[in-house]
Amino acid sequence: MSIYTIYRICIWLPILVPAILITVVNAFDLRSSVGVVGEVIAYSLLWGGLPYLVLGGWATWWLGGKPEEQIRRLMFRAPLLMLAVFVPLALVTGVLVGAVEQFIAVAALGALVILLLGYAYVSVAVILRAGLGPKERAA
Repeated sequence: MSIYTIYRICIWLPILVPAILITVVNAFDLRSSVGVVGEVIAYSLLWGGLPYLVLGGWATWWLGGKPEEQIRRLMFRAPLLMLAVFVPLALVTGVLVGAVEQFIAVAALGALVILLLGYAYVSVAVILRAGLGPKERAA
């Protein structure tokens, strides 16, 4: 498998993982056994899915033919990029709906979740790259 394929798959993990989790939970009626981590992962699709679709689409397009070192730099910055998109979006939404204090809380909680889940997905990407990709780096 090429490194570009691996990285493209990894870009979409934050959409695929919660979507699969939600599907499995609903298909087998496992709502009571998901736990807090499962709920956070599932809700990440609801709260961050749309902004992430834009970032993921851009990153998928961007990485074509790039040297692996540039791809890795973007990968480690990706949670910070998502943070830079989500927090202002949450705050603007709060202003638009007249619930600024509530959306400040959404922005703060979202920032924490983005950093925790984002770097968890980055860790998975590093492991997948090491285990599935070619040993040499892409030029």
